[in-house]
Amino acid sequence: MTSLELMTEEVQVWVASLDVTGERYNTLARVLPSEESERAASLAPVAARRFVVARGILRTLLSGFTGTSAEKLRFSYGNSGKPSLVERDDIHFNISHSADLGLFAFSPDRPVGVDVENERPVRRLLDVAQRFMSEDELRSLIDTAPDERDAAFLKSWVVREARLKAQGKGVWSGLEHVNSHPTLTHKLFAPRPNYIAAIAAPDSDWRLYTCAMKD
Repeated sequence: MTSLELMTEEVQVWVASLDVTGERYNTLARVLPSEESERAASLAPVAARRFVVARGILRTLLSGFTGTSAEKLRFSYGNSGKPSLVERDDIHFNISHSADLGLFAFSPDRPVGVDVENERPVRRLLDVAQRFMSEDELRSLIDTAPDERDAAFLKSWVVREARLKAQGKGVWSGLEHVNSHPTLTHKLFAPRPNYIAAIAAPDSDWRLYTCAMKD
């Protein structure tokens, strides 16, 4: 990939389809190290293919930003599984995917968290909301018109996930962690029709740029 550039006070989110041709799949699979290939092999076929494509795209983009060949990039992982580059603190990144769409977020000067969901009916919506939402969020959801609840829930969900991921936390973190970072801010956006996404990062001086990756 050609050289890519990140500016300070900037968050880039690359939008890419995970539904790729066989030739493109093989190209992306070749840049994965053995441990990632082994992880893919342990997954169900559809999940395995999306994992390979997402990791291959992530490595390709990181290679463009860092100048290091994609297959030589080494990751370390936080307690919740969030990856970072070994021995590099000049680029922060996070990924999310839903159905066949992947989002890849990058920043040179602050941690980032991104989450995306395809718009769809949510099974047992109120049960899930009771488990993960605050009382105020749950009350607001209950007051929402039934035909608008799925969209309202998914918006709240992607914001929650993006904020947690920006802090290196996971979905099972308690409610106290969602807003525990006093300067964390987020933005909602639609990366493609029928999808909703959120990006979160510390402070409010950053700009969001979305970039479409060619299939």
